[in-house]
Parts: sequence; structure tokens; C-alpha cells
Amino acid sequence: MVCLALTIGWFLYRAGDDATEILTRNALMETMGRVGQAIDRQTMNARESLNAVAPPPVPPVNPGEKPAMLPFPKDRKQLEERLWVANALFSDPSYVYFGGADGSFLGIRQESASVFMYSVREPEDKNYVYYLRGPGTEMKLTAVQDYEPRQRPWYIQTVERGRETWSSVYTDFRLKFLAINLSKPVYDTDGAFLGVVNSNIGLGQLTTFLQQLPMSRNGVAFVTELNGGMVATSLNEPVYEAKGTEFTRLNALQSKSPLVRQAFAEVQKYLVDHRPVPGQLMLLNASGENGKAEVVFRLHHDEAGLDWLAVSAAPRSDFLGPVAGGIYQTLMLGLVAVCLTFIIGFMLLRWVLRDIRKLTLAAKSIGNGSPFPALNIDRNDEIGQLAQSFQEMERNLRTDRLTNVLNRDSLIAQIEFRRRNSSQANPLHFALLFIDLDRFKAVNDEYGHDEGDKVLVTIAARLQHALRHDDSVARFGGDEFVVYLHGVNEIDVARTLADKIRHAVNKPIDGRDGNQYIVDASVGVSLYPEDGLDVETLLRMADSRMFDQKRLHRILSV
Repeated sequence: MVCLALTIGWFLYRAGDDATEILTRNALMETMGRVGQAIDRQTMNARESLNAVAPPPVPPVNPGEKPAMLPFPKDRKQLEERLWVANALFSDPSYVYFGGADGSFLGIRQESASVFMYSVREPEDKNYVYYLRGPGTEMKLTAVQDYEPRQRPWYIQTVERGRETWSSVYTDFRLKFLAINLSKPVYDTDGAFLGVVNSNIGLGQLTTFLQQLPMSRNGVAFVTELNGGMVATSLNEPVYEAKGTEFTRLNALQSKSPLVRQAFAEVQKYLVDHRPVPGQLMLLNASGENGKAEVVFRLHHDEAGLDWLAVSAAPRSDFLGPVAGGIYQTLMLGLVAVCLTFIIGFMLLRWVLRDIRKLTLAAKSIGNGSPFPALNIDRNDEIGQLAQSFQEMERNLRTDRLTNVLNRDSLIAQIEFRRRNSSQANPLHFALLFIDLDRFKAVNDEYGHDEGDKVLVTIAARLQHALRHDDSVARFGGDEFVVYLHGVNEIDVARTLADKIRHAVNKPIDGRDGNQYIVDASVGVSLYPEDGLDVETLLRMADSRMFDQKRLHRILSV
């Protein structure tokens, strides 16, 4: 009987430990999905602001033709208009400017909602700095500087590389926040070098986002450069140190949080022997002052030189409470049952392990994208509460909380599940539609985020209504959606369905005070397996085609 009691305790401990590990990892993966979206939005804003000033070539309609080059404005007024447009893409402080190959300079810096700095330099002249409240308002001269753009590091580095280039993260000494530059060389239609356009974005919004993330009691999320230099953190601690007029970037290993130091040390140890795949989630185990912890990290890399590590970590003890309570209560019942009769104890063992096994299988299904099994656990104790928590977690992990459609990680997991279960006898074909809403920002800016959220909920409902039973729709963040079209293997069919979806999206939406909002959609299409054999490749292909369509919409609307 003693052996039986010990066996019960051992099985319960192992099952609880497995369930806790899976719960912790799934919660961290959900967090990393949101952090990745925030980083993508931050970097995409910088790139789109450069494209607003110096648009990339328009792809040819017919194969073999050269891309169409949009002429760069040589008139200062036209360039100024583009800089104003680029600044309008940001909600937080930004600086967009152009340094000409002849030494000229023109830049507009947004310092707050209604305060802008305007800098202008003619070749071989001084740089004049003005302040104004917006386009066309009175300008007040505040400074005259000796400033040569061609001698600045951002100009020299971009000319040497000959392509888009990220700077290192640095501290803006005047406004006191972290920032980063994205620079891009500009050429005339005949290939002559004209200068460098630069977008300077603040990174304070990233820390604000991390600090608002729902985390476990002791969980952390942070972003660093490869050397550990802190970019953003979910903790209420600085990412740089100020001593008088000098600012020093802090390293993750200098954090006051033992979990941050422990998590980054584990990531560094892994990077010594492994080369991570950009965009791929990596799972690590760690042990420290607070016992066992789970660490998840992802390398964010692009060809312009950005290399950031997004890391999230949480102790297993944060998720152990409900599981431990169920284990202790069930163990006591088992011991009492063993003392009464061997038969009753054996039956109780099977009953307990059956429910714990159900919870473990359910937790694994959340991680691998397979259908969530029916638990059928009707209990009023901690295990029953844990079962209800599993079902609630399944809804939270797999769906977007605002629109109630699938989220990014859930859609990818479901697609990977279908791929794993396909075969030569039963091949898998599908299409992905990458949808980005046009004119949505105008609703947010003019009527507020509540009305913007109402538009997103309505669009999500329309997308679901327009799909077939086996199709799926997911919100990828902001105003971006992805639609999975099962069984579609022809581009014409996918485009027909994309047109149907676009018509459903651009119908008027009733808003507050009798207002009606009309948004449109740019849709990019990719086919599996013709356009790629993995989801990330298909998404990039559909995203690229969506941006081609968006640029075409902009050109046609001018």
C-alpha cells in the first residue's frame, strides 16, 4: 500500500510538472507573438516613412520589363510635402530628413502633437533651424548651425553600403529617449546618386507596449541588441543611465531583475554554440534563484542590419498554484482510499490520472495546433477549476481578444498541423490572403480608437461571413488580417475570392453620431506549394504582393 501511495504521488507530480511546463511555454509564446508584432510595426513605420519620401521602383506589369522609377523631387517645396506626409505616419516623436549629395539638407522633426522643428541648408551655407506648429504655419528661427550632412555617420555609412541601413540604438540627448535611424540612398531615374533620406524613430513606445502586456506574476519580456544592450523592457526600470549630460546604455546583465539576467545569460550560452534562424521561436530551460524557469526568445533580423533579440521568461512557479492544489487534494484522497481498501485506491488512481492526462493532452494540443479535445471534466475542486482555466486559455491563446478571430500563432499552428497530416495520397493545397486596411488610420485619428476598434470588429465579422466552412481568418495585428483558403490551388480562384472579400470590406460601416466609415483593403495572394513550402515564406510573398497593390492604389488615387 505504501508503494501504491508513492506511485500515486509520483505520477501526479510528473503529470503536474508536464502540464505546468506546457502552460508556461504557451503563455510565453503568446507574449512573444505580441512582442514580435510590436517590433514589426516599429520597424515597418520607419521603412514606410522612407518609402513615402523616396518610393521604391514599381514592379513591371509584364515579365522582362524594367521596374518603373518614380522621380525624386528636386524642388524643395515638393520634397517638403513628402517629408510632412512621412511624419504623419507616426503617432510618437519622429524625425525624417534628406541630405543631398550637393550638401543641401531638409528635415522635419515632430517633437509633439503640435510642435515641429524645420531644418534647412542650402549647399555651402549654414543650417537654419525653425520651429512651427504644422504645415503652412508661421516659422520662428531658433538656431543657425555649422552642419554638413555629408560628414554625418548616417550619411557616410549608407553611401558605403549602397542600400538601406539601420544605425545602432542610441540615446537622444535632447529629448532623453532611445532612438534608431533607418537610412536609404536615393537615385535619380538615370541612376545618378542624389543623396540619403533618413528616418529617426523613438523607441519609448516599445517599452510602453511591453509594460502593458498581460504577464504572469513574475514574468518578464525585454528586447536587446545582440550584445545585450537594452532596447525595451516590461519592468519598471530604466534602459539607460544618465549622469549629468552623459548617457550610458544599460546591458541586460546589469538589470535589477534576477530573471532578466538569468534569461539573457541562457540566451547568450545558447548563441555560443548555435546560430538561430531569424523569426524562429527558441525554447530554453533555466534554473536560478526562483527555481525552474522557461525562456523563449526570437531573433529579429533584416538585411538592413537590424539584429534584435526579443526575450520572454517566467518561473514555472507562476503557473504551479492551481496544479499543485489539485495534486495535494487528490493525493490525500488517494492515501485515504489506500488506507480503506486496495480496490478503492486503485479505482481512485485511475480516475485521477485520467483527468490529469486529459489536461496534459489538452495543453499539448494548444501548442501543436491540433483540435482542442473535449475535457468532459465536471468537478468542483481545483482540477475542475484548472480544466475551466484550460478552456479559457485555449480561447485566449487561439483568438484575438478584440475581434474574436484567430491570432497569428494560432493560424500558423493550424496550417502546420494540416501540413503534417497531409500525404501524397491526400495532398494539401491552400491559398493565403494578406489583407491590410486602407483609410483605417483616418478613422482612428478623426474619431478615436473606440471607433477604430468597432471598425476592426465589423471587418472581422464580414471576413468570417464571406468565408467557407474550412477557411479561416486571423488578425495579425493592427489593421492586418490573413485569410486561409483551404483547397484553393489556382491563382484565379484565389483572386476571385480576394475580390469578394474586398467588396465585403469596403461597404459603409455605421459609426457614432450617424457617421459612416468607408475603408478599403489591399490584398496580396500566395499559393501553397507553388509560392513556398513554409508558412513564413508564403506570408512574406503575400505581404509583398499586398504592398505592391497598396502602392498601386496610392498611385491611382493621386
